[in-house]
Amino acid sequence: MEEFKYLIPEESIDAIVTNVSKLREIENSLRMIFAKNNYNEVLMPSFEYVDLYTQLDCGFEQEKMFQYINHEGKNVAMRCDFTIPLARFYSTNNYDNEVARYCYFGKVYRKEIMHKGRSSEFFQGGVELINKPGIDGDKECLNMIQESLPHLCLKNVLVEIGSARFFNRLCTLVDDKAEELTEILKLRDISGMKKFVANNDFNDELNNLLLKLPTAFGDITLLDAAIKGISDEVLLKALERLKELYNSLDNKESIIFDLGMVPAMKYYTGLMIKGYSDKSAQPIISGGRYDDLLPRFNKNVGAIGFCYHMNHILKAIDKQGEDNDD
Repeated sequence: MEEFKYLIPEESIDAIVTNVSKLREIENSLRMIFAKNNYNEVLMPSFEYVDLYTQLDCGFEQEKMFQYINHEGKNVAMRCDFTIPLARFYSTNNYDNEVARYCYFGKVYRKEIMHKGRSSEFFQGGVELINKPGIDGDKECLNMIQESLPHLCLKNVLVEIGSARFFNRLCTLVDDKAEELTEILKLRDISGMKKFVANNDFNDELNNLLLKLPTAFGDITLLDAAIKGISDEVLLKALERLKELYNSLDNKESIIFDLGMVPAMKYYTGLMIKGYSDKSAQPIISGGRYDDLLPRFNKNVGAIGFCYHMNHILKAIDKQGEDNDD
């Protein structure tokens, strides 16, 4: 037992010492940006009922939650997401369905595969914009992300945008092969996609599109080329929506498209966002539009949100410093 006086559980992150001041500096910069855009900071509960996550069919797996049975005999979990609790908060506190702007900072807890160098506690800061639909809401969030990039202390950050509507339509078109397609796109598996197309009897247009998806990321010229090669109305509208959004942005720098992006959350319905540093294998920013989540709380409004993965940002800053020392 003596050794446990000096160890921490594998699920935990180690104490942050050298980068605490940098973390607070970034956090304060983000707070200023959020406040300037009229986002109200909310301190959310650390514990939620397991049913909040599992009964909404949003993709949260109960076995990945840290949970216990409380004094009432009910299953309670440590917070594993901010979006769903804030959707609940809106539904119980906004009776007139007004536009709401929330921001937050705190930890979420999700069980990860052990021995992969991953902890199970993640520090996030982010926003949720509720009941500002369409291009206007998407643009507001992307403009804030663009404004924040210089404050993250990282060079060479790219913001990839994709469409859950586009992805969901692809899954419909491949029918019962949707799960297989999803895994291929997650892995960017070029050879796997070739086999997938060869083993199925899709039409030529869909085959040509699928074969391009594992490497379908780039600037606006990639999007324009994709639009020209598509006749399916749903796919076409999804890409045209991305182009309309891009053309509306105040700052297009650092924005690229990823047509093979897979939704990180099951509740995404439209725009998806991932921000990457060349010093991090994991996204440092992620988010998306989720227009069918609030209706599950009997609020017929759409929403969009995004978050900064502060753990990944700090690791990327460390790596950038190491490279500068070489």
